[in-house]
Amino acid sequence: MSLLIKSATLPSGKKTDILIEGSFISKVAPSITARTEEKIDASGKIALPGMINTHTHAAMTLFRGVGEDAQLHDWLAAVRALEVKVKPAQIRAGTALAVAEMIRSGTTCFNDMYFHMDEVAAAVEESGMRAALGYSMVDMGDSGKRKSELTICEQFIKDWHGKADGRITASVPPHSIYLCSKELLIASRELAAKHGALLHIHLSETRKEVFDCLSSHKLRPAYYLDSLGLLTPRTVAAHCVWMTKEEIKLLASRGVSASLNPVSNMKLAGGAVAPLPEMISAGMNISLGTDGSASNDSLSMFETMKFLALSVKNARWDAASATAPQMLSAATEGGACALGINTGALAPGKLADIILIDARAANMVPAHDITANLVYSAHAGNVTDSIINGKVVMRDRKILTLDEEKVVERAQKEAEKLTS
Repeated sequence: MSLLIKSATLPSGKKTDILIEGSFISKVAPSITARTEEKIDASGKIALPGMINTHTHAAMTLFRGVGEDAQLHDWLAAVRALEVKVKPAQIRAGTALAVAEMIRSGTTCFNDMYFHMDEVAAAVEESGMRAALGYSMVDMGDSGKRKSELTICEQFIKDWHGKADGRITASVPPHSIYLCSKELLIASRELAAKHGALLHIHLSETRKEVFDCLSSHKLRPAYYLDSLGLLTPRTVAAHCVWMTKEEIKLLASRGVSASLNPVSNMKLAGGAVAPLPEMISAGMNISLGTDGSASNDSLSMFETMKFLALSVKNARWDAASATAPQMLSAATEGGACALGINTGALAPGKLADIILIDARAANMVPAHDITANLVYSAHAGNVTDSIINGKVVMRDRKILTLDEEKVVERAQKEAEKLTS
């Protein structure tokens, strides 16, 4: 498969052509002449690397609108009451809905932890999406449960790592320090090392998590994980809100990537903003996530970029404390670095995960600062085309790999079954 994108605009304002051969970008230049199987006229469109959502629970689209405006403990109760009833087919339906939403909003790769992950992987394979996937483990100190969880997690790695033309990679995701025993956390570290897989874990999302860890282990969460050897360059730590400067320096020194989820944190009233300036100062890799639709409602990375920038600026009383270029970098290059995937930039040799955005939309004009427009003005509806692994998955706002009408209809029916 070969594809030539003509006359696209870069965030710098420069015009460019992009040649794709197979799954990779082979050339980026002001003018390229080549005979290809397909061409896209990108005049009046902005070309970007596809955005990478580094923390999701995709199938939770079925819980969108559940427990709204409730306190955290009430929201958790409402969600868990449905989770215990979820069937594999419903996981498939919810994931397909999430994938359709992500493709439409410019996301070309996501990092997911949940259960019935074979169904998640099947939905990803069918859709053409790229994803890092793992079975989210919880043992609550039960040794029998621990053994079972590790077996399921490893079997998923064996079954799916590298599948779907390399679009699917597998991870090891112990849920958190409060739902996983010390023994499970250590075993997770060993399993990830055995398979060279990512470690994906919630970290310092709430103040209660910090206080409980201090009470139980006499250590703050980051130091507790470090004592067990879980802080590595393969670790993606989701949220990282309630952290000290010393913890941030520790994470940075270990090569850990942060996945910041500002919309979810604010919606659940976490009471704090991720310490982004300190993370950047420490040299920590920053990526962005939406979290699940139950705690965000939206899977839009445009919203995530804007919310993070504005929340940091407001909390610090400093408009320069979070910038548009930093947000765009976190949504693309930062995500690729976190997941260890050769994408995140429009450059020869990179995987061809590319999105095109309507530069002539009313909310994108004038183009005084295209990067600022992308972070502060753009929305999901501005994405016109999406290319993943060198294949066009959405063209002129039409998803080519999924029957979107059927996906939406099925998800609605499965959600109604859950709540009936």
